[in-house]
Amino acid sequence: MICTACSCLCDDVELVDGKVLHACERGYKHISRYKEQRSKPLVNGKEVDLDKAIESAIELLKSAKSPAIYGLDTSTVEAQRLAIEIAKKLNCYIDDNSSFCLGEFVEAILRKELPSATLDEVRDKAYVMIYWGANPYHSLPRHMSRYTYYPRGAKRQRGYDEDRYLVVVDLRRTETAKLAKKNARFIQVQNDLELIESFNKALEGKAGKYEVASILREMKKADFNVVFGGLGLKYGLKNNFKAFIELIRKINEFAPLYFIPAGFHANMRGFNETLFEAVGAVNKFSFSSANSSPEFAFTELLKSEKIDTALIVGTDPIASLPYEVSSKLAKVNKIVFDPRFSLTARVSEVVLPSAFSGIECGGEMVRSDGVRIKLSPIAKAEVDDVYVLKRILEGL
Repeated sequence: MICTACSCLCDDVELVDGKVLHACERGYKHISRYKEQRSKPLVNGKEVDLDKAIESAIELLKSAKSPAIYGLDTSTVEAQRLAIEIAKKLNCYIDDNSSFCLGEFVEAILRKELPSATLDEVRDKAYVMIYWGANPYHSLPRHMSRYTYYPRGAKRQRGYDEDRYLVVVDLRRTETAKLAKKNARFIQVQNDLELIESFNKALEGKAGKYEVASILREMKKADFNVVFGGLGLKYGLKNNFKAFIELIRKINEFAPLYFIPAGFHANMRGFNETLFEAVGAVNKFSFSSANSSPEFAFTELLKSEKIDTALIVGTDPIASLPYEVSSKLAKVNKIVFDPRFSLTARVSEVVLPSAFSGIECGGEMVRSDGVRIKLSPIAKAEVDDVYVLKRILEGL
């Protein structure tokens, strides 16, 4: 089966006699506990049949003056397309977690501003690999063992001790940084923009705050190098993404360097690509304004109290967003559509049960590197994202 616990979408996981094999701890928990804490159809805290819950959701959306759709990063591409159609019909906002995660990087890739590659190419060809503001030990547990540092690839058959050069950039010595020993570098960075400036100076033959010329010399030895950028890089850039994009462009004039985002929900990139195909933006989109803007991010809409109803799909904002933001949900009519009975579901006007993508329903997801993956579920749920969203769309 395909494990949908993270954006690696590992395809070698098996369920044999009830035992989950080959999965990391995160994947094991995701698959083995999928039957726990399941949601039921509720309206105002009372259990009802599914049809009644769907009808109540439709009525709330019809009566809403300013609705928003949020989430969808664990839903299939097919479900995401339906949610976009609902947003278009309601002339409302739509957003996902990528607006405060790695959406800017995905958008830069889709706009051809950052050269990218697949994880399979990384496994086979990559020499210098930089984890910049990412700690896959926690966020993507099998990333290094399946695709990057440890595997012997078609052109990298001498193993990580000789055929890979690992660079870890982070604020602290993380578990990943501790691996940077032989044929490797750890850069404990205090300011990401200063590190970018150091690379720029090194390309000009000058010295900067951080000694990075040796890394550039290693890149020059190979025809394939890669940067994996995580949340640490996003926030370290302080919204100055142009400086990073320009650095990657300059390095590519010196040696080949690709970029792949590292660390997000199973199908966050799927949402970004699906919305981009539809409207030319990856998140934070308003159909009434026909535009994407920071003010249209779900968190900003809550803070500014611009929405009165939210259709929340496969995410738990009360658990994941800062209190000063999530507390604003109290003033909003909430329709939660989730396999689990989450914290947000407990305080929502309507709760709709769903299925775990990849475990109980099939469809398509997009891996962090943009490769499209067909899911192979081990069970079949009667109700899934596509079924409910299609019913809502028809009812509107």
